Amino acid sequence: CGNNEQDTKVESFEYHIRASKMEGCDSSSTVQSCNNHRTYFEVNVSRDTFKFNAAHFVAYQGFRERLHGHNYRVSVRLLGSRSIGADGYVIDFGCVKAITKQVCKDLNEHFLCPTRSNVLTITTTEEEEGKNGDADDEVEKRSIVKVVCEDGSTFVFPRVDCAMLPIVHATAEELAIYVWGEILKGLNDDYLLARGIHTMEVTVSEAPGQDATFRMGIPGPESEVNKDQVCDVSRYVSNGNVVPMPCASTTEDWRGNKNKKRIKTEAPPDNGCKNDCCIGSQNKLSKQLQALADAMNNGAFQNDPKGKSISVQDLQGVLDAV
Repeated sequence: CGNNEQDTKVESFEYHIRASKMEGCDSSSTVQSCNNHRTYFEVNVSRDTFKFNAAHFVAYQGFRERLHGHNYRVSVRLLGSRSIGADGYVIDFGCVKAITKQVCKDLNEHFLCPTRSNVLTITTTEEEEGKNGDADDEVEKRSIVKVVCEDGSTFVFPRVDCAMLPIVHATAEELAIYVWGEILKGLNDDYLLARGIHTMEVTVSEAPGQDATFRMGIPGPESEVNKDQVCDVSRYVSNGNVVPMPCASTTEDWRGNKNKKRIKTEAPPDNGCKNDCCIGSQNKLSKQLQALADAMNNGAFQNDPKGKSISVQDLQGVLDAV
């Protein structure tokens, strides 16, 4: 994995040397003398090919997003020791580039399926069909992934279009853990430790300004957990109920974001908030309910003589007018 690739595409490689109190430590100084000062090396690697386009939705108890997609980007940061290798590297950029690019390629243009979800029922089955849709034709088998949500919504995907990931939720945070583990496997933990690299950081961005970063020390022979345990996403997901926001009315969930769907339709819990945001939300709800009651009392929703029934759009029109 030598770093001799010639590529005219935009690349961004950063090689940081962070040092303090380096007086007297120049190119003629020995490693031993330089190590007496607080120094360390780190490598940051990002590139326009460290990206993947994928579909997903986040689901947890009582809630799920609508199916949608992102143009994800990945960057990698490796923290080394107070000296670099005999080859002048913390690590060869080419190694990091090749492995990270492959991880992104494996996820590109797939549905990110969280196989450890506790609210989704995920099954994989084999279906048989004629090559031309005719029962007399030669039978061809295809693998199908079926995802059933709490609200009964069902998604069916070809298996080849799914990335079956060992994660609980398809969030940027859990994707960062997963990608971290895949890069670690590719780079080899023993190799990284031998080069003095003690920590790796992976950042996954689902949109500009929306990044999730996972940072972890490289597990060594004396680590309390092994490599497989470190990469187990479920280790980092809290158990129990979701902690409510102090002010529920300010969340996208309660503002009716078009990409989000609340499965349960009860009103937001009383969180004791007396701020204008919550009071305003409650007042607006009261006004909407009053407008709906007035419309019903005034006969606005009497059935049409032609048999037309009241629609959701009719009710929504009254609420939107408030």
